[in-house]
Amino acid sequence: PDKTPNPNEEDLRRLMDYAENPDKTEQRYLISGVNCLPELAYERMMETKRRYGKYGGIVAYHGYMSFKPGEVTPEQCHALGVELAKRLWGDKYEVLVASHRDHEHLHNHFVINSVSFVDGKKYYDNTANYNRMKKISDRLCEEHNLSVIRNPKGKSKHYAEWLAEKKGYPTIRGQIRDELD
Repeated sequence: PDKTPNPNEEDLRRLMDYAENPDKTEQRYLISGVNCLPELAYERMMETKRRYGKYGGIVAYHGYMSFKPGEVTPEQCHALGVELAKRLWGDKYEVLVASHRDHEHLHNHFVINSVSFVDGKKYYDNTANYNRMKKISDRLCEEHNLSVIRNPKGKSKHYAEWLAEKKGYPTIRGQIRDELD
């Protein structure tokens, strides 16, 4: 949300610039495209939107995949990210895959065009798609003998709540927690 607050063409460019940051991707070495050349990904995604007349609403989805520190090399991280993108979206969507090394844990960013180049249908982020992504990601990691989170610790916080707490702003849940304590 802090990178794409009100999605439009400019925000798609800004998101791609963030994902492709040369300081995080070994000077762009760890960037690939699925159904598009990475250096032309923005143009290809916009061309797909123009072809089907679908500019409004969500213009792209931003996903990520991270690994336990020390578990993979940057090249392995990137190869797994490309493979996951192909399995999840490779039959219908253009995807930019960028692997970052700016944290202790290596991770991939996925910028997925919201409009299919095959039929012009929009991708919808819903529980069924999330569960499919998790299942395929877990299977890919298991195929490569990598760790998989089996029993997540409770439900994660909504991004807005996490960000407010990080910035020291009060939240409704925090106030209720304080009252109960």
